[in-house]
Amino acid sequence: MPHAWRFLIVLILGLALVTLLASFVVRETTRDWFERDVSLRAQLAVNGARQALISHWRKETRGDLRDLLSEITHDERIMAAAACSADLNFLTRTEDYPKEYDCRELGKNVLPREGEPAGKWSLWQSVVSLPGGRAHLSAVPVYDHEQPIGFVVLVHDLSFVERREAKTERFLLIAFGFLAAAAAAVTIIAARVSWRGWSRELRASLQGRTQRPEFQPILRDVRDLVDRMVAEKDADREGGDWTPLRLKQTLNRYLHGEKVIIVANREPYIHERTADGSIKVVHPASGLVTALEPVMRACSGIWIAHGSGSADRETVDHDGHVRVPPGEESYLLRRIWLSPEEEKGYYYGFANEGLWPLCHIAHTRPIFRRDDWNHYQVVNDRFAQAAAKEVDTEDPIVLVKPSAWRQQERSRVADSSQEIRSDETSRGELGGDRVHRELRSTGCITLFTTYSPILSPVSVPTRVEKR
Repeated sequence: MPHAWRFLIVLILGLALVTLLASFVVRETTRDWFERDVSLRAQLAVNGARQALISHWRKETRGDLRDLLSEITHDERIMAAAACSADLNFLTRTEDYPKEYDCRELGKNVLPREGEPAGKWSLWQSVVSLPGGRAHLSAVPVYDHEQPIGFVVLVHDLSFVERREAKTERFLLIAFGFLAAAAAAVTIIAARVSWRGWSRELRASLQGRTQRPEFQPILRDVRDLVDRMVAEKDADREGGDWTPLRLKQTLNRYLHGEKVIIVANREPYIHERTADGSIKVVHPASGLVTALEPVMRACSGIWIAHGSGSADRETVDHDGHVRVPPGEESYLLRRIWLSPEEEKGYYYGFANEGLWPLCHIAHTRPIFRRDDWNHYQVVNDRFAQAAAKEVDTEDPIVLVKPSAWRQQERSRVADSSQEIRSDETSRGELGGDRVHRELRSTGCITLFTTYSPILSPVSVPTRVEKR
């Protein structure tokens, strides 16, 4: 039905536009008709009284001429009248005649123009605005044996024109409302009937009872979809080989298009400046990159990492973004910048000399230093703020590496492994917990991995565990 409503809205808007244009055309056309009618009536009134006007025109007394003009104004649409002599002076006028329109001003439009015969006076007419409303002025020449002796000015009331225009507009609005209601009813009924018929025919085609040619493309798409679903189900059940297509289909099926964000120190692509000045793209040999980069290619997410390449700053935009892999550009790489001291303390110190032996139960004593721990906290805050800034959905998937644990997990590790000692014990929260807390405040889901059976990952929501 949304299509029917859209069609209905377009139809009503179209009818409204047609009605508006029709109203304008009808108003202008009827106004032109009325003005012509008024002009014709003015000429008929003057021509009908021409003999009487000529007989009273040259009399010394103007009473008879005034009475004749008053008699002409008895017509319901003629408001006032005036008689002007050939020398453009008033002979007489009725009481309601507007004083601002004198004979000299109007005579300029009646007298012959330069180059025209002296006895050829012109009919002049115009629509003017008076205190009582719009009026039509007509200046009609009066001839005695084809010689002009003056002209008569008639003032017609045009209020009846405005009343008829208002009636016409009301009629058009009523017609528009009727047409809109009829069009809406017909459109809805036709849409419902056609939709039911179309659905019935489509179900019959899917069931094989009919073979409508127009439904064949849909049937082919449905069969292809069913075949793919069966193939994916069989592959999941039998544990077939993973391919980029299968990975993408699986992620789309289980993640439902949710955005994936990876937070890791290692970046999947490094831009290095070579000896000849050119920039070379290096794909580092890393287990993390090997495992998770196919996921990013399939999901088109964001990988947040430390920009360690010599040309990394030159290849990103003002937000630290660059699209990778080169040539494919299927996801974003967001680079975080660290000072040499921060990289030494956070990565080579706390992470490599402390966390790595601890996570892998290596036969190497973990080393924890206060300065390394401080750098680790600062860098983790920076990563957490970058991840929170990149989150633009309510339900993203955030993968964090290295792992982070709650405070009580650290005490469990110390109790379970007596061989693990440190030169300087870190106090307070582990930096990864800060990342976890920062991301959880944005509604994200954090996933953690560990190699040790005695270390428990940060609690993950049940919804993710089912996936």
